[in-house]
Amino acid sequence: MHREELQKFAQQKYAWLLVPAISFGGIALRYLGDSLIIGIAGCVLGSFILGALAYLKPRRDIVSLLAPLYAVIIFYGLENAPNDYTVWLFAASISILALRLEKRFSSA
Repeated sequence: MHREELQKFAQQKYAWLLVPAISFGGIALRYLGDSLIIGIAGCVLGSFILGALAYLKPRRDIVSLLAPLYAVIIFYGLENAPNDYTVWLFAASISILALRLEKRFSSA
């Protein structure tokens, strides 16, 4: 896809819903497959989508742009292993960030 097509997609009204769908979908698959890695992967993928959406908006949000870095640090950089609470709280926080990105940073 070209950059113009991606920017049109990011400007759609419900594009932000990809972030909670993927992050909470990964958590749901975690309970079906009984592997925490699937839930972590869903949250990390959701944070990268949030960062891409933030980059494609007319006004850029630095917190949403840095969400992928936070995900890597939280899930792979700490010496304590992530647990269910960490995954649930991170998915909720990036969902709130996605809504904030849509409401505050979509207009030029």
